[in-house]
Amino acid sequence: MLVGPTTAPTAQGAASSRTEAVVAAVPAIPVPASSTQPQTVRALVPVTAGAPRNPMEDVRTRVAIQQLQARDREVRQHEQAHMAAAGGLLRSGPTYNYIIGPDGKRYAVGGGVDIDTSEVRDDPEGNEEKGRRIQAAALAPAEPSGADLSVAAIGARMQQRALAEIARREIAASAYVSQAAGGEALPRGVLLERVA
Repeated sequence: MLVGPTTAPTAQGAASSRTEAVVAAVPAIPVPASSTQPQTVRALVPVTAGAPRNPMEDVRTRVAIQQLQARDREVRQHEQAHMAAAGGLLRSGPTYNYIIGPDGKRYAVGGGVDIDTSEVRDDPEGNEEKGRRIQAAALAPAEPSGADLSVAAIGARMQQRALAEIARREIAASAYVSQAAGGEALPRGVLLERVA
């Protein structure tokens, strides 16, 4: 909002300034004193043949297109980072959500990559590695989304379950070796598995 004097001092003191003439041509717009939001005032601009209806509309359109182009690049780089880190876990290439810009072109504003997050039965070592790879793929972009963090949590839980199973098997194998070596009976409740 432009606020200034209605008259400017001059050498003669009686002549009005050029600013006064322009300010007088724009009607005053009352702004409530309680308003905390910035106010936008659109100036009345004369239309000439072949010129845009309002030059500010053209500026807003260019800014909107630049923002959409930047978002499109960001989304595509984000999904490419997932794909590069996922490797063999990929189920499909990226899919994108588009919006039509003011120029009529499609811009990606969201996207996703489908990766395999299923556990392999009876393969804790493989699941531990897969859980680590899922986390790496989910957290590959510079700024992971909420969905990315959820997938990373799935990978972390898979890795934790696999490590717990590996530890359980090692304890059982150790107990089996101790029993075979010393001829001792196993403590009650220890379940031995056949170790191949």
